Amino acid sequence: MIVLGLSGALTHDPSAVLLVDGRLAAAAEEERFIREKHARNKRPYHSARFCLEYAGISPKEIDYVAFPFAPIGLLRPDRWHFAKRYWYAPDRALSAIFNGNRHFRRNRRKVLDLMGQLGIDVKRTPFVPVEHHLAHASSAYHLSGFKEKTAILGIDGKGEYATTFFGYGENGVIHKIKEFYDPDSLGGVYGALTQYLGFEMLDGEFKVMGMAPYGNPDKYDFSRLIRCDGRSIEVDTDLVNTIGLRRYKQDGIGYYFGKKMVEWLGPRREGDEIDDPYVHYAACMQKLLEDISLQLIETYLGDILRDTGKICFAGGVAL
Repeated sequence: MIVLGLSGALTHDPSAVLLVDGRLAAAAEEERFIREKHARNKRPYHSARFCLEYAGISPKEIDYVAFPFAPIGLLRPDRWHFAKRYWYAPDRALSAIFNGNRHFRRNRRKVLDLMGQLGIDVKRTPFVPVEHHLAHASSAYHLSGFKEKTAILGIDGKGEYATTFFGYGENGVIHKIKEFYDPDSLGGVYGALTQYLGFEMLDGEFKVMGMAPYGNPDKYDFSRLIRCDGRSIEVDTDLVNTIGLRRYKQDGIGYYFGKKMVEWLGPRREGDEIDDPYVHYAACMQKLLEDISLQLIETYLGDILRDTGKICFAGGVAL
């Protein structure tokens, strides 16, 4: 069986991978071919072509095309949670309920177009959508080689609606224990702080992580950003993961943090010269992320870790 995996559902870092009878034959990121960092809003055309040519596989030989973004049913909690938490932006809330798979449909259309460009027969070759966090979990677990029961952690900004995944793998099968949904996203909060600290979201998070050791993580209390009782998280959307009229805007640009964040912490950092108090903000954010992540890991994966000591993790925040 030959499977071509394509990514880029969330508008950044598109890539392609080719599996032949369960073995990795080729993998590549689009940015390497077009020389554009993160290849934003691009499709993995060149990377997919490279994989096929490197492995000597014809487009007609592809059995399945997999994509890490799937439709979410109305009866699931994902879309309802989003609508409830974003009640203050009724257009977004109602859209989540009545048109909640619009991003999936747009992605599916673009992938089918890409398949045609690659010479893959869309009528003969099935398009297989995979939930984003399940794809993250699989990328870590199925390549780990672990045979014992294995804890699986996935944390990123968000996929379709899920932002955090706790589960386990056993006998090659992934089981879900718990998920959290947008806007309750650790990655979203970290990304919002990335913007506030003067970097680009979905690119500069590693710079925030690099700033953190230079600051004092106990100088400010950042707990108001995310309430955590050890079992659940709730982000303060007045401050971060903000949409609509609550967003802070500057020079016509809307940011992922709120006006109240600037009232609380001061003006957004600009340039590279001003470090105080911003290095301390980076340190406080890093500490908050680690403390909450470890609390949740203990709650949902602690028993498995004490039993086998095996864990796999994936997603930008987990990294």
